[in-house]
Amino acid sequence: MKRNPESNAFTLLEITIVMAVLLILIGVTISLISPVSSKGKARDNKRLSDISTLDRVINEYRLDYGQYPGLENFLYTSNYLPAGSPDLYSARSGWIPVDISDYTTRYSVDPVNDAIYHYEYFHNSADYEVSTRLEQLMDKASEDGGNDPLKYELGTNLLLITP
Repeated sequence: MKRNPESNAFTLLEITIVMAVLLILIGVTISLISPVSSKGKARDNKRLSDISTLDRVINEYRLDYGQYPGLENFLYTSNYLPAGSPDLYSARSGWIPVDISDYTTRYSVDPVNDAIYHYEYFHNSADYEVSTRLEQLMDKASEDGGNDPLKYELGTNLLLITP
């Protein structure tokens, strides 16, 4: 097929190749800048910060009162409001119905705070554990030494909360 030297038009093959290259570049860009995974990582970073704060508060409370806050052998979850508590965040009586206002201004609550993503706290007379499920930063959850590879766990005994 001879090309007319006077013609400035593109061939169908040239247009198809350019479109294919553009689609590949768009696909790679979207996968690298995935807004869904970025939001998940941001929520996970908040969870890690919140759990560290809760861990600090529990330790300070134990130092001051000689016991862990809340009832022994009871699993507290941030997505459940105990009877008599004004709201989940209240430092005087939040999702763990104990006054921690000397240590923090409020209880932290998971950014999603549903049946899957929430904070957990459990203790017996000697040990405690706090945990949260992560969305994106799974390496943190699997490397924390706990018994649940899907949850990030802190405390003195990371086997208290069963998966």
